[in-house]
Amino acid sequence: MRYYVRKILGFIVTLFLVSIITFLIFQILPGDPALVILGVDADPVQIEALQKTMHVDEPAVERYISWVDSALHGNLGISFRYQKPVSSIIANCFSVTALLALFTLVLTILIGLPIGIWLAKQDKAKYIVPFSLISQLGLSIPSFCMGILLISIFTVRLRWFPSLGFISWSQNPLACLKGLFLPAFSLSLGTSSVLIRYLRVSIISEQKLDYVRTARSKGLDENTVLRRHVLRNSLIPVITIFGMLVADVLGGSIIIENVFSLPGIGKLIATSIATRDLPLIQGLVMYLACIVVGCNFSVDLLYSMIDPRIRLL
Repeated sequence: MRYYVRKILGFIVTLFLVSIITFLIFQILPGDPALVILGVDADPVQIEALQKTMHVDEPAVERYISWVDSALHGNLGISFRYQKPVSSIIANCFSVTALLALFTLVLTILIGLPIGIWLAKQDKAKYIVPFSLISQLGLSIPSFCMGILLISIFTVRLRWFPSLGFISWSQNPLACLKGLFLPAFSLSLGTSSVLIRYLRVSIISEQKLDYVRTARSKGLDENTVLRRHVLRNSLIPVITIFGMLVADVLGGSIIIENVFSLPGIGKLIATSIATRDLPLIQGLVMYLACIVVGCNFSVDLLYSMIDPRIRLL
């Protein structure tokens, strides 16, 4: 029980520190949001009125307390650009990014898990070297370059998939999956390469331990040893990497979403920074912090489920 309490307290303290740092950073940035909205030629009276509306003329401590209190009630402020609640804007874009992330992770598991296990069982260079080269290429080529290449092949030439735009799941599930396949596949090539390399190394390391030799000495075949003993213990380092990949994709693949014109979190981040939409940027930073801390918290819980000894640490 202490293990879970400690992790929950760490989760809360981390988000609190992120909120303080985020708020302080935006206080020291130069420029007046009212001037950004109204323009440098605006009437000073209008600028002053807008500053009072946005509460930028109040002391920083009061604004921080007010912001935290509102955030705890689900209110992250009003976007300067869209004139809508920040929470609703992020929620709308999150649905797109969540679908993209889910599709990417499914492809990552389907590609990386069987190949990683298969390579760990091989001892011939003619199998290992080609897959290692392909895996290295997947890590080396940026996802946006791969996305452009896939567009030129499967959209421009073959015309199998659309390259731009997004159709929601509620409107047409099949069209939604077709629209997300190329960006998800572009991202999964890199993430599956990471999964393959870590899973292979982890399985090979586990196979050298004494408990595996003991299991083999009992007459168990290799597949049973791998499935019942090796694979479970091999997943601990892999889960760490997988948690980072989940946080990265859910955080919004900024370039990929812009390449494929997807209205997700990544594109929203780029737009909010370009327009200096401070309430929206603050809300997005807290969203990213929640995603990263939440993924790490989930990884810690999975650790304790796979290996109960971790709870005793």
